[in-house]
Amino acid sequence: MASWIRRKPVADKTEFQAKIEHNLALASMGGVGFDRNAYGQYAVVPDGHQLQSLEKFQDRPNNIKTDHRFVSAKSFSEYLTRFFTDSMLITASSDKAQMYAVIDYHDADPECGVVLPSHGAHKAIYTARKTDKIKAWLSMCNTPLGQIDFGLFLEERAVDVIQPMAAEIMEMVMQFEATKKVEFKSSTRLADGSRQFSYVEDNQTRGGITLPDKIIVRAPIYQGMEPQDIKFLLRYRINEGSLKFIIKMHDEEEVLRDAFERCVDAVQHDVKPTQTVYWSSNRKTRAAGHSGAPEQQ
Repeated sequence: MASWIRRKPVADKTEFQAKIEHNLALASMGGVGFDRNAYGQYAVVPDGHQLQSLEKFQDRPNNIKTDHRFVSAKSFSEYLTRFFTDSMLITASSDKAQMYAVIDYHDADPECGVVLPSHGAHKAIYTARKTDKIKAWLSMCNTPLGQIDFGLFLEERAVDVIQPMAAEIMEMVMQFEATKKVEFKSSTRLADGSRQFSYVEDNQTRGGITLPDKIIVRAPIYQGMEPQDIKFLLRYRINEGSLKFIIKMHDEEEVLRDAFERCVDAVQHDVKPTQTVYWSSNRKTRAAGHSGAPEQQ
């Protein structure tokens, strides 16, 4: 039995039904009936037959169907500028650290304002990726570390640290090596926030070391973005005479969200003409022409 789709409203039933009946009659004779109306196109196909597209034989496809993916905000911006359309829609999600563009989004008729639906098949997706530097620091967060492991990590990543100074970091590393066999007894918080740890060695010699309560790292959070200062808190624990360290990024969720918003600012700054970015996940719409975007590396 032949079938059809895309019916007109009841008011046009007579005219529309006449066309259907004509095409059904054509289909009963082995032909294919086509029609176009304000609500789309349809075809009536005889039983046992299939309707085939000839698009692959055309010089060009009917529309662009792709979903290019980017890890660079600059490349994403350049792509959107190259394929810009008036109907382009750009959304951003700080939860996913991702921007999503539909270049051939639904448009509106400039004369009557009626929305003109689109297939929305031309897409571009930008996913902000963390840099190796910040991943190295985050990989050590919230995990208790012994003196030796913490000392080795600081020695390797000292180049990222701007506070304390590099010389102080290396002094800390040497202290960890010198006190790896002592028994820590107590700690005292000093006025500047640092902590002083008292220890005994061979149950006789007493001593102490002073350690900071935070480390400031300067590094880009997402690839292709400018470095920023990031605070990591240091927490200490004395467990059966051993000193354990815990690193934690201060206000991690807010820091990562702010870093992603810098990516969005960069994209919005670089796409020409400037586009509005709509935030998902309860973020506010970023108005067109927003200023203050950081420069790209």
